[in-house]
Amino acid sequence: MNQAKGPRSGLIVRTMRIWSGLFLLIFVTSHLLNLSLGVFSLEAMDAARPYLSEIWASPMLGPLLLSALVIHFFLGLWAIYRRPTLRTNPQDLVQLLSGVIVVPLLATHAIGVASLKINGVTFDYAAATRFFWLAQPQIGLLQVVLLSVVWVHGCAGLFTWLRSKESMRNMLGWIYPIAVAVPVLALLGFAEAGRGVLVDAQAAQRASTQAYSAPTVTAEAPRPAAPAVQRVAYQTVKTATSQVIWWSLALAALTFVARSVKIALQPTQVVLLKHGDAQPITTQSNLSILDSFRQNHQPHASLCEGRGRCGTCAVRIVSSEFPLPEPTALEMKTLRRIGAAEDVRLACQLTPSGGFLEVDPLYPADYSFKDKDFEKPELVSNPAEVPA
Repeated sequence: MNQAKGPRSGLIVRTMRIWSGLFLLIFVTSHLLNLSLGVFSLEAMDAARPYLSEIWASPMLGPLLLSALVIHFFLGLWAIYRRPTLRTNPQDLVQLLSGVIVVPLLATHAIGVASLKINGVTFDYAAATRFFWLAQPQIGLLQVVLLSVVWVHGCAGLFTWLRSKESMRNMLGWIYPIAVAVPVLALLGFAEAGRGVLVDAQAAQRASTQAYSAPTVTAEAPRPAAPAVQRVAYQTVKTATSQVIWWSLALAALTFVARSVKIALQPTQVVLLKHGDAQPITTQSNLSILDSFRQNHQPHASLCEGRGRCGTCAVRIVSSEFPLPEPTALEMKTLRRIGAAEDVRLACQLTPSGGFLEVDPLYPADYSFKDKDFEKPELVSNPAEVPA
């Protein structure tokens, strides 16, 4: 098989996006596990805090976390900018759109914690729960949104990544229940901790009312107002949260606008694409073969949702009017791994330049690695063609 002549940037971007996403998912999972301990008590949450939450503020993990946030966010915007079409399946679309806001929401959490530490404010789970349920309930609601969006985005990416690996197919049955249980327990812990704070606040308010109406009766003194430094720190958190969200959404909006302008100005050629026994379809040269199938509602296998990982979108090139572009390093890596012949390409990575192109799909459209009865196609016509 020929050496890849395209840039290796696609392979580098894919690797960085996978590992930065996994790092952020571990960060979120540890916080959710810490939050789930609220079903027992605030004391249990704070006892586990040094091992599940505070560790991310360490001199080593703190900069790594910030780097992963920035890298994953901008790589997500870059992926949106490069997409020739947004027509895809619902799971991929949810992951794409949630990725626009997931990192800004995570950034607000990191900025909030950092701001409080800079101002010398102790922010254990007791203080955090009072802040989210009493002082700033709108930010508390934002944390619930954060939980939902981040977890959906992270799990969608993780499942897509694992589903594209044949060796991981048996693990998904174990991971699905965990993916449901972790956020549910975290929400229960957050709600139970908030309920306890609200009960204490109501009790303190009743005691304060009784003390005011009957001064001679001994009652618990009302809590003093928050110190000035604490009020300043809370205001800093609120301001930083708003700024990060709005600036991030503005960057996302500019990305969509830039993508639209790029597509409008990009010259294209007409491609007549024949897909197996189906009728030929007319498409454009700025679309990959897989995108052309999707846009014309022709099903085609792709367990990794067009990310060039699984190889199940592979097609055999029957004929092509124009020369096809050489595979990039990203495509070549997968083609080598599956031992593909010279006439086999990945539909998600191949973008024809125009003219008539006939391809033969190697996998059924509904193929899954769980299909044990399916006899895999011979990707290599001659064993001698397998690259070393």
